[in-house]
Amino acid sequence: MDTEKSPNVSLSGLLERVEISAISSIKGTVSAILSIINDPGAGFSDLIQLIEVDPPLTAKILRVANSSYYALSRTISDVQQALIWIGSDTLKEIILTQKMSELFQDGTSICGYSRLQLWRHSLAVALFAKTVYRREFGEKGNNAYAAGLMHDIGVIVEDQLLHRDFMLLMQTMESAPQALSVAESSLFGYDHGRVGRALAESWNFPSELTEGIGFHHDPESAGEEHRLFVKAIFIADYLMFEQGYGYVAMPLPEREILQQYVRDLGLQGYALRLIGELVRDELERIEQKGYLSA
Repeated sequence: MDTEKSPNVSLSGLLERVEISAISSIKGTVSAILSIINDPGAGFSDLIQLIEVDPPLTAKILRVANSSYYALSRTISDVQQALIWIGSDTLKEIILTQKMSELFQDGTSICGYSRLQLWRHSLAVALFAKTVYRREFGEKGNNAYAAGLMHDIGVIVEDQLLHRDFMLLMQTMESAPQALSVAESSLFGYDHGRVGRALAESWNFPSELTEGIGFHHDPESAGEEHRLFVKAIFIADYLMFEQGYGYVAMPLPEREILQQYVRDLGLQGYALRLIGELVRDELERIEQKGYLSA
């Protein structure tokens, strides 16, 4: 997927490249599962139809359902059984996670960056954001999980479609650490948030999710109705970077910004520390089992 060195590719030109690249292969399934997540009237049949037209996804779900993670005493042999046993909310996460993981295969490791590290970060942010919504707000947090998983989709677009320049950017970041968005804007004329937001809009993602992807580094620029949601993604992103689940050497924003957003959401420091511990435990379990690895 590497391209010739071309720092002057416009944002619209980059989106055109996306549509003829392997990245677009996930579009149908990701858009469909997001529609199901955001449709209160969607039922089991919608999930089953989505899964059964994708044989690799079907195989993955059956493998997960039969893994020791779920400690089954019998074999799950079809998608409907898996849905009943695992539950629809968890199954939605598995579908979204499996399709997104396809974007993070292979790639070049350089200056501490790799697609595997980016995937690990994305999964950590997704788990943290979802857990905040479930434990602190009493909500399912499906969109929070999706936004966490996809908040850095713009980075993977840059890596795959502006590869040589992106590798140069990673080298520059190592020798002169700075905010990734600043470095990207200097080189490309846009950052990964803008790329992700433009892609989300072109793929007709829900507005809440689009804003979460586009403004996770700048929540105050999000629409007022989605600002608290975006601040939750910012908090998850910040704390996962701080706790070692990052993918590039860069300074974090001023901690007072984090603290202000924590107050805005009515969260407590001890609760966030507990959530961080839960997420670390979950990631360790996931990595040991290997059932959601990229």
